[in-house]
Amino acid sequence: MAVIVFLTLVLSTTFLVLSPTLALTSANQQQKAETLLTILGNNNATIVDAFSNLDAQNITVPKTAETAYNEGLVQAEEVLRLINEEKYCEASIKAVEAMQKFGETLKLVDCVSPVEPDETELAAKDVISLKVNITRALEYADRLENLTARAETKGYNTTAVERKLSEVKRYLQNATMELRTLNLVGAIEELSNAKALLIELKIVYDRLTSMVKTSNIETYLGVAEERVSKAKENITQSTSLTSEAKDDAIDALNNSEASLASARDAMKTNNVDDAIADIEDAKKWEEKSRLAITSATATPNAVSANNNSSLPNAEVATK
Repeated sequence: MAVIVFLTLVLSTTFLVLSPTLALTSANQQQKAETLLTILGNNNATIVDAFSNLDAQNITVPKTAETAYNEGLVQAEEVLRLINEEKYCEASIKAVEAMQKFGETLKLVDCVSPVEPDETELAAKDVISLKVNITRALEYADRLENLTARAETKGYNTTAVERKLSEVKRYLQNATMELRTLNLVGAIEELSNAKALLIELKIVYDRLTSMVKTSNIETYLGVAEERVSKAKENITQSTSLTSEAKDDAIDALNNSEASLASARDAMKTNNVDDAIADIEDAKKWEEKSRLAITSATATPNAVSANNNSSLPNAEVATK
């Protein structure tokens, strides 16, 4: 900006000095020369400030800028000398030359100065930021919607949640429309309304997550207990397993049953984390039982062992 302002001054003063010669009086020539000298002083101050700003940001002033500046100072001193000698026309021409050196200096400084974003760039950044926030809010609302649908299939009353989610979606749609017309204030207001509702829904979301997780764990425990019981029965009735292999497999399944029972106890006190840990232990014991069977000298189909012993961790936790 300093460069633009300064170059404008250079162009205007150059026009004044080099325009077709008019019958100027000595007084007019003096006034013009002194005006140009004042402008030189102001631009000198601008350059000093520019150098100081670079220094404050640990940026070295280019040698070429220092050279141009020093040459401009010499010419400015020459302007003062010519004015004192009442050589006003020559002083005006020399002042323009000094301004050109000062302009060159500012151009060189501008090349190494950090670029400050203009209003258009700032507005663009605001638009991008708003777009990102709206997208994130929509993604979060979609996750809530999916969880709500799952909770509903399990018999939970989700009417109030669905109503608020509809409001959130409406606010976010409005925010998107406002953003398309570059009404940033309107977009921010609509987004803020949506976020306020999402904060309220966070509590409901946590509760629904807990309920769905609990329901999934209870369902899994029933299936796992039945599977382990059936596996023990098959192993006991097997005619192709050695006694040692049977004992090892049954012992492992007994441990699996104990872990499942521990998980049920944990669920009675809503200790979901401990229940999940116990389920993982139960899965490991089932796997050990399977290995005991497969490592023994036995017919592959002698025991019906279900290899799909459990749901994946993520399914247990969130389905």
